Amino acid sequence: MSNLMGEEVEKRRRLTKIIAQTSRLGNYTLGRAFEKESLPISREQWDVLVMLWEKDGRAQQEFANFLLKNRASITSLIDNMEKNNLVTRVPNPTDKRSKLVYLTRRARDLKDQVLGIAGTAILEITSGIEMDDINQAVTTLEKCLENINRYHKIITEE
Repeated sequence: MSNLMGEEVEKRRRLTKIIAQTSRLGNYTLGRAFEKESLPISREQWDVLVMLWEKDGRAQQEFANFLLKNRASITSLIDNMEKNNLVTRVPNPTDKRSKLVYLTRRARDLKDQVLGIAGTAILEITSGIEMDDINQAVTTLEKCLENINRYHKIITEE
């Protein structure tokens, strides 16, 4: 491998490392922001709540697909949210094997507060970055995501 090729691979590896670090630290920071306001919401629970605020009454499998988690992990996540009175599960009338997840009144009442905290965190995390740079980053990361999905299909085909 030529030195030039090694430099290119190293720069691309650095990009993936920064993406991973940014994601982990951003998730941790958002979780701490919720914790600071005494809200019993983890980063993954935040994703579930946002999905339910967009469309209430989703099957648990939708969360598994979106969060890239297995069924047991999603069950545990939803169990904890149910214990904190954020969601409730009801049998799916069209599929007896699944349950639908709905927001509780408490979760609906917390929406504005939670979105405000998340919005503040997002603005702080992205402060000092021009919108043109944000737009370029989004375009670049969307391309990375497309590449990951394409490569994932290649390596998981049987």
